[in-house]
Amino acid sequence: MPDAARGFEVTPASLGLLAAAVGRVRDELECTADLGQDIGPALGSDVVAGALHHFVTGWHDGRAQICADVGQLSDLLTQAAQVYGETDGDLAAAMSGP
Repeated sequence: MPDAARGFEVTPASLGLLAAAVGRVRDELECTADLGQDIGPALGSDVVAGALHHFVTGWHDGRAQICADVGQLSDLLTQAAQVYGETDGDLAAAMSGP
């Protein structure tokens, strides 16, 4: 059967890999440096420096929220992989008989 007709397949291992990848995204976001600090004088304009400061402050706060949300997603994927694996194992044991 062609792959397109089969649809997609989800396994505990694939969920675990996705959880790890999402966790790495969170880690990379957390390591992103705040740009624009201490460069106000080099911009030559207090207005531009103020706008940059406002943006950096907003990005810092927004990034923290994104990191928290992505971290929760990674945790939920990890939990789903574990429960899915346990359920799959329980079903396999039940089908094999007493």
